[in-house]
Amino acid sequence: MFILGDAKGALSLMPDFKVREKMMLRALNRYGMTDEGYIRCWLSIPHSMRIFYIHAFCSKIWNEAASYRMATYGLKAVEGDLVLCCQDKNKKSSLSDRVHAVTAAEEADNVYLMNQVVLPLPGHSIKYPSNRVGHWYKEALAKAGLQLCKFRVGPLQLNIPGCYRHILKYPRNLSYEHFEEDDVRSQGREKWAKSEILQTANPSLKLSFELDSSSYATICLREMIKCNF
Repeated sequence: MFILGDAKGALSLMPDFKVREKMMLRALNRYGMTDEGYIRCWLSIPHSMRIFYIHAFCSKIWNEAASYRMATYGLKAVEGDLVLCCQDKNKKSSLSDRVHAVTAAEEADNVYLMNQVVLPLPGHSIKYPSNRVGHWYKEALAKAGLQLCKFRVGPLQLNIPGCYRHILKYPRNLSYEHFEEDDVRSQGREKWAKSEILQTANPSLKLSFELDSSSYATICLREMIKCNF
C-alpha cells in the first residue's frame, strides 16, 4: 500500500525503466520532504534533463500565448506587439535592445507586418508585450505559481534568459509535384516505395520546402490544408 509522502515506499514500487523518477525519489528518501530535500531531488537528475523540463514548460506557455494573440488581434501588428529591429553591424547590441514595442502611430500606418511580430519565451532577460497579451503572460505564469520567479535561481542552478520567436514563419524553396494514378504506375513501384509515397487510387501531391529552426513541417502542412493530423 502506497502512502502519500512516503518516498521510500514509492521508490520500491517504481519500475526500473523510470530512471529519472527513481533518482528523484532516492534523493527525497535520503534528504527528506524538506526544502533541502526538494533541491537535492531536482539536482539529482542530469542538467540536460532538468533544462528539458524548463524548455517544455516555456514552449507550452509560448504556444498558448500565440493562440491567444491570434484570437485577440488577428493578422495585424497592433500597438504593444513586439518586433525585432535590424541590428546595426557597427554597433554591438543585446537581443533585448533590438526588441521594439509597436506604437499606436505605427499601427495606424501599418509600419510592421505580422511576420515581424515576435512573442517571448519566458526568462529573466526578456520583455513582454505591453498590450493584452502581456497581461495574459502574467496571469498564465501566476497560475503556475511563477509570479515571483525570475527564472534565475542559484540554489537550483537555474538560469533561463528567455528568447523570442516569430509568430508567423514562411517556408522557403517551396515546390510541389502533382501525380495522377497513371503517373504513379509509370514511375515504377520500387522508386515510389523508396520515397515513401503511398500507392493509392487517389491523386498524389509531393511537397518540398525548408523551414527555420523551431518551426515544424506538421504545422506548416496543417496551415496549408487546414486539417489537424
